[in-house]
Amino acid sequence: MSASAAYLLLPAPDASWRLWKPQGTRTEETVENPASYESKGRSLVVGVPASACLTLGWVLPMADHTVLSQMVEAQLEKRGLRGPQGTVAAHRWHLLGQIGTRAVVSVDVLAEPFPADLIQNEAQDYTAALRLTKVPTGHLVIIEEQGDLIIALGHQGRLFHSHIFALGSASTEEIAREIKLTQLALEPDLGLEAMAAVALVGDTWEPNTVKELERLVGMPVRNLSDLPPTAAQDAGASDVLLPPSVREAQAERTRKRKLTRHATLGGLLFVSLAFLAFAYLTYLERRAETLSAEIAETSGPAEAVKATAERWTALAPAIESRLYPMNLLSEITKILPPSGIVIREFEVKGGSIKIDGEARDAQMAFQFLEDLKKHSLLSRYAWNMPQPSVKEKTATFSVQGKPL
Repeated sequence: MSASAAYLLLPAPDASWRLWKPQGTRTEETVENPASYESKGRSLVVGVPASACLTLGWVLPMADHTVLSQMVEAQLEKRGLRGPQGTVAAHRWHLLGQIGTRAVVSVDVLAEPFPADLIQNEAQDYTAALRLTKVPTGHLVIIEEQGDLIIALGHQGRLFHSHIFALGSASTEEIAREIKLTQLALEPDLGLEAMAAVALVGDTWEPNTVKELERLVGMPVRNLSDLPPTAAQDAGASDVLLPPSVREAQAERTRKRKLTRHATLGGLLFVSLAFLAFAYLTYLERRAETLSAEIAETSGPAEAVKATAERWTALAPAIESRLYPMNLLSEITKILPPSGIVIREFEVKGGSIKIDGEARDAQMAFQFLEDLKKHSLLSRYAWNMPQPSVKEKTATFSVQGKPL
């Protein structure tokens, strides 16, 4: 996670908080706590004090990112650092460098439950406050945060380990004792050369305190007014670190934004479809008006053509020799079977044909009907036949054909 493009909200020695610009300069703005701060659209990184964020440093076997993550989680479980529902506590590890073939790893672990006054739902990241500062190389750092004394150690200018050990009113002897205990605890990892001096950070340290502490710990002690924020990108960070409640709030906000975006897109799509439907209906109305006008113009000639066609259809039997009654009867006779069907009456009237007859059975009568429909000339008529009447093994039928 890079802090170079974000405002930094860092705890002050007293109970207040201070805002730092992305350029690493402190603003005049003092904040009561992160929960009360209005980000005003700024990208914000919250530096968590050691009272709510434990920083542990380890030297682990060098491995790829996935294996290192697994080793870090195993170390946290070993120490009983758990979050909600027994999961591993919210944490992020940082690869600070190498010592020989081993990886120097520092892990920030958020307290559970996380303090409500530190919850800032607009924050893009959380991290240990001292991780956002330049930690002096080769020094054990003593700094006051929110009224607590913190002891910290860096590796190559970046935070390796930090913890609270006393209130701000601790005596010089208490501070010296904690320095020696920390040296003993961290010496196996980084060696004593990484803790060759002590840096007291702040403007409240008395010169006599500095001298007395130097006598008690047997190494140089210097006083620094402040630790400047760092804008360097932390390329070894594993992921964004957020308290569970902040992560859930941001996920819910993202879901609402997606729903709003989808609803907006759906509304725009509906409006677009409505406009297209309106435009299409307008086009159809205009087209219908045009067609109505064209129909009105052509209705007279069309009626005349229709009447002429009807007259020619009526005259067809008289002027087309193939439709003469005798020719039709001849064609009908040709399709009769050698036996089994007898035509009793044949009539042509108004262009329609009526055939009454007898068949050996109903099946033969229906076969006769099918033969009429398939005939090249007689197929110009629409043929139908009611159910034949069967008496004494004789089927009486009546077939009607109307011009198509």
